[in-house]
Formats: sequence, C-alpha cells, structure tokens
Amino acid sequence: MAKEFKQTWKAATGGKKVPSAVETICFDSTEEMQKFLSPERIRLIRTIHDLKPKSIIELATQLERDRKNVTEDVKMLESVGLIERKRRIKGGKSKEKVRLSVDYDRIQLDIAV
Repeated sequence: MAKEFKQTWKAATGGKKVPSAVETICFDSTEEMQKFLSPERIRLIRTIHDLKPKSIIELATQLERDRKNVTEDVKMLESVGLIERKRRIKGGKSKEKVRLSVDYDRIQLDIAV
C-alpha cells in the first residue's frame, strides 16, 4: 500500500490527474499524513463542504488565503479524489466556470501500531 500511496503522491504533487478517485490513502508516517492533510487543506475541504463556493476565487476569499496557493491545494486534493471540480463553459464564452464539491461527510484516520 505504501507503494500505491507514493505513486499517487508523486502524481498529485506533479500536477497530474490520478486515474480514479482513491478510496484509501496510506501514509508511511504521521509526518507524511500531516504534510498531505495539513490544517489549511482540511479547512479548505470543510469550507467547500459547508459553504459550497462557486469558484476558486470565492473559496480563496472565504479562506482569506492567496488564490495561487488555494489553486495548488485544490489541484492536489482533486487529483486524489478528495474534492471534485466541475467545469463548464458559460454562455459560449471561453471563460470557464468551476464548481467545487466535497461528496462525503467524514475522513477517517486509522493508525496501525
């Protein structure tokens, strides 16, 4: 499982899409888990779940964070299936509208001893 996580982590940090949503993410250490699920990323997930922002700009405003950093976190979390980003072209214009969603109510953490 550690190998699968490393492949998923490498793809996510490289900005690549993971082929399908990951139902289980395994970490080799608590440090890796804390890096991936940082307090800011957990707050981002909760904000999407609770406030349902209509765009990354709106999300960044709600979080009072830099848009570029929020975009990077959104891409990483999307690549492993923790959030979903739905795109649509509005009114035939080239400007994309993005809708963010979190389709679960809980992230469960199990620690093996």
